[in-house]
Amino acid sequence: GMLIGGTVLGFLSDRIGRRPALLLGLLTNSVAGMCSSLPIFAPSFVSLTMWRFVAGVGIGATVPPLFTLASEWSSKEVRGVFVTAVASFWMVGSIFVSSLAWCLFQLDPMHELPIWRVFAATCALPSLLGAWMVYNYVPESPRFYLAAEKCDYELAAKSCNQMAMLLNVHLDHEKESTLLGAAFDHRAVHPLTKDELFSHHQENAANNFNFSENAHSPTNRAKLNQTINSTVDSLRKLYSSQLLPRTTLPLQLLWFCLSFATYGITTWINTLFVEIQLENIYFNSFLFALSSLPGNIVSMVYSDRYGRKKMLIGSLIGAASGLVVFATTVYAGSRQENDGQSNTSMQTFVIVLCACAFQAFGTISWNTIDIITAEMFPTNVRSAGMGVCTATGRLGGILSQCINAKLIVDGSGSGAAWILVVASISLLFGAGMPLVLDRDMTMEELRDDAIEDSTDCCCSRKRKDHLSDEETDMPQLQLQSSRSLEYQSFQQEVESNQPFLL
Repeated sequence: GMLIGGTVLGFLSDRIGRRPALLLGLLTNSVAGMCSSLPIFAPSFVSLTMWRFVAGVGIGATVPPLFTLASEWSSKEVRGVFVTAVASFWMVGSIFVSSLAWCLFQLDPMHELPIWRVFAATCALPSLLGAWMVYNYVPESPRFYLAAEKCDYELAAKSCNQMAMLLNVHLDHEKESTLLGAAFDHRAVHPLTKDELFSHHQENAANNFNFSENAHSPTNRAKLNQTINSTVDSLRKLYSSQLLPRTTLPLQLLWFCLSFATYGITTWINTLFVEIQLENIYFNSFLFALSSLPGNIVSMVYSDRYGRKKMLIGSLIGAASGLVVFATTVYAGSRQENDGQSNTSMQTFVIVLCACAFQAFGTISWNTIDIITAEMFPTNVRSAGMGVCTATGRLGGILSQCINAKLIVDGSGSGAAWILVVASISLLFGAGMPLVLDRDMTMEELRDDAIEDSTDCCCSRKRKDHLSDEETDMPQLQLQSSRSLEYQSFQQEVESNQPFLL
């Protein structure tokens, strides 16, 4: 389900918008999760599986638009911090689920009551809360409006003004001079208008500004054809010679390797704990989830300083090293069990410590790869690229379940160690992929340039960055002379109140 949801909504997000796609995914997950908890909708194993599949579609659908929105609303100086802040709530969710399971299932140790239905219903509520917050507090990305076929400057300006108001920036519609007003109230700025955006991006606007005024509403069949053509066009761009060798393919391999290792371990961690006879698997799982906290802290502090590639390579090697020590300790313990001895307290401590170290380094890897993936693709295929990469990651996660199950069954007592060894090899292979990537986007503006396509009138020339402080293709002095005083004041005021609401 996550595979299908991430792929479909990834491409659809570049057409209908990041915000609608995110809302659709959150509501799908919440409704399906709630239905799976109710006996009237899920009376059998088949119906339960169907609803969990639909819930998985919703979860997968949220990933591409979520990280695309977070990246496009963040300035280059703090983009790593904001994307990491969004990703860190995966840790919050894991701790919430572990704590909830620890509390609920201990109420009925004999499993005589359907407590799992209460557990499933409770797990569906955060998605509903997230949908409400996105609907009320997260505007659509202006980059989407400016990269779309209609190139709608009016909606882009409206979106910027909405975010400014959410950041408590007072917009004075009656003020004639921004600088004069700012002298008395630095929080009051003139609202951004479509004419200001148009004047600063005339090269893009010349062919597209009035496109929507003369367009007729297409029929449903025409909309379907446009969606199919848009999907095919996005695929062609993602696998073009411009993106495939240095962006799309390395990122897909990274997602595959990281998903294969991390999902393979996290899904089987309780089985591994049982296999090596650790006590209180709920407490161990809670510690495993809590160990994401140092990983998130390190990501926030160093992602915008140390460099994305270095962070990713270092964290992947660190996670692999933790698994190697984990596997060595587990193998030594299995040898002792064959001799009739039990694991010592020191071995138990080392196992839990290595598992937590793997989770911490894995969290850094996930945060960094989320940032890199959203940065590397141009705006017009950013969400589609994110969807393709997440889909590849799901394939890696699915394959790891099959391989790990085979290793546990045929491992002759050392299956747990082999799972860890295979996962560490996957991580080490993935650690080489950042060296192939096109460039390190740390402290650089997002790519708004479009992939050349003769069938797309809006992508026939390189787009400028619509939200940046400086243009990479012209000197800063020339840019300052071309911008209006109103646009400068608006942008400075908004950027001084970073959109941490995401």
